[in-house]
Amino acid sequence: MSKSIILLISLFFSLSHMSANAERLYKWVDDSGRVSYHDRPPPAGSGYRVEQKIFKTLVGGEKTSNAMRRAARKYPVTLYSVPVCSSCDQARSYLQSKKIPFTEKDVQADVESKQELADLTGRVAVPIIMVGEKIVRGYVKEWIEGELMDAGYLQDSEARSSR
Repeated sequence: MSKSIILLISLFFSLSHMSANAERLYKWVDDSGRVSYHDRPPPAGSGYRVEQKIFKTLVGGEKTSNAMRRAARKYPVTLYSVPVCSSCDQARSYLQSKKIPFTEKDVQADVESKQELADLTGRVAVPIIMVGEKIVRGYVKEWIEGELMDAGYLQDSEARSSR
């Protein structure tokens, strides 16, 4: 087996066993150009060149859930919908796929929700997604992503991964 295949296999196993809360990856390069990956920097004076990668998005990690909780408190998400509506279904599925906490209000079944929507937007049309005070009319994924990113629900890398 060549050295590069062994390196790739060892890298795979090293990364697969890292803890879910790991935020940094260090690439150690020795004087001969050999590369190894670690979750900590090399010892001082060891002669390794180091490249560090900081991961901003950790699915299920503490950093992500804290950011999500802060965003949900400051900018709650509400989906105004009706039961038979393909755009409403797409909006709901998108929010669920991104694990965005949201409240759904059925404007067909609930007169108060219908009036609330009319007061907020000047008309009753669905779907409407409120991100805090911002209104997204219809299901346009890029618009929803932009508002969710501005509110702190998503980071740019999370939004790009769904395209």
